Amino acid sequence: MFKQVQFENSDRSKQGCCVGQNLPTIICLFLFIFGILTSQVFGFSKKKPPVRIEFDRQIRVELGAFDSLTVKSSAEMIIECYRDEERADIYYTSSAIGVFIIRKSKRDIGYISIRDSNGLLAQELSSVLFRPRFPNMFVNFEDRDYRGNIECFIDLDNNSSSPLLRIKVFNLVDIEDYLKGVLPGEIGERSENEFEAAKAQAIAARTYAIWRLSNQTNDKHLKNSIDDQLYLGAGAELPLLNKAVEQTEGLIMVVNGLPIAAYYHAVCGGSTAPVEKIWGGSKIEYLSGTVDGDYCQWAKTYFWTERYTLKDLNENLSRYLARMGQLPKKGFGKLIDIKFKEDQSIGRNIEMTVKTSTGKFAVFSDKIRWALARPSMPDVILPSTRFKAKIRRDKNKIKSMMLVGAGNGHGVGMCQCGAIGRARAGQSCMEILKTYYKGIHIEKIY
Repeated sequence: MFKQVQFENSDRSKQGCCVGQNLPTIICLFLFIFGILTSQVFGFSKKKPPVRIEFDRQIRVELGAFDSLTVKSSAEMIIECYRDEERADIYYTSSAIGVFIIRKSKRDIGYISIRDSNGLLAQELSSVLFRPRFPNMFVNFEDRDYRGNIECFIDLDNNSSSPLLRIKVFNLVDIEDYLKGVLPGEIGERSENEFEAAKAQAIAARTYAIWRLSNQTNDKHLKNSIDDQLYLGAGAELPLLNKAVEQTEGLIMVVNGLPIAAYYHAVCGGSTAPVEKIWGGSKIEYLSGTVDGDYCQWAKTYFWTERYTLKDLNENLSRYLARMGQLPKKGFGKLIDIKFKEDQSIGRNIEMTVKTSTGKFAVFSDKIRWALARPSMPDVILPSTRFKAKIRRDKNKIKSMMLVGAGNGHGVGMCQCGAIGRARAGQSCMEILKTYYKGIHIEKIY
């Protein structure tokens, strides 16, 4: 029954077994299957390009621009005063320090001055740096604690109708400490069964920050708002979220050796959207969108309704079009009609046409949220472009409009509430990220 196989130079030369004949084939097959499994499970790939990132862990986060401000510390802090980029004075203090601008004349460009409870400390400064004297202590700016240092310098604010001198404030902080101040504002307090979502958020936030800074040339910095990522400083930190940051230290998502644009949003409403259909531009494979099922349906903002009177529509639309410079000299006029064009493949409106007595105006994709805003809160944008419009007319004239929608946010990249739902269902951090960002690799860059 068994064919005898000779093994030269072996004590087993007289053993007989059909396995011996096929042993090389079996070994090759085993190695092939093992290679596939390890590649799929651990993300290994022989063709994976090297990571090409030059990165400084200390980053600058813009906290805002102010006429005056107060900086203090729970312990002693060091104040470094600069004139024309050279350090002029240094102080040690545990007192609150007021920072303000003094202009000797209208022609004077103005300088920073600082004072404590006893009076003026230093003046005619170009910048000031506040840092804690001892490790693991914070600097407090405007009643909020921050890790790292606080930097203040004179800046000309050109955003107002008449340019003003302001004191621009930055937090100089290690990126890992920065992330500990980002997660509470972006994903909120989470429980143990949602920990994998917190880790996914940490990796996404780190990746976004590094991608953003890598694509800036001068004055590299991040903003502490939804323009980049909401950053609340050390005072908002939570133990579980800090743990998520620490366990993923240095991990980012890359494609072709570069960090990805790791956009994310609160609630997708059932599916995320391809980036080019939300903001235009070229297709990006890793932001091509995915069906999310009911993973985010638990969110309070999954379904929403907004009701507009004719007055609401006139005010919100005219305000937006004026801000965009689209209105003619005659102004907005009277609203005649509104039409929406939906891309059924993503379930979102991609164009809104507004017809008035003075012209016809088009608003595209995500900008629709800014144009319509919310009737009860005109300064707050519409939750999403995933909605159905019900327009009530009387003799062909618009009287009111109701929007019935789903989702909260632009819909690109990771759905945060979907990630939380997936973590509750037992998915890992890596499974979550690879669902929302197609074809990515996870790399540790420090």
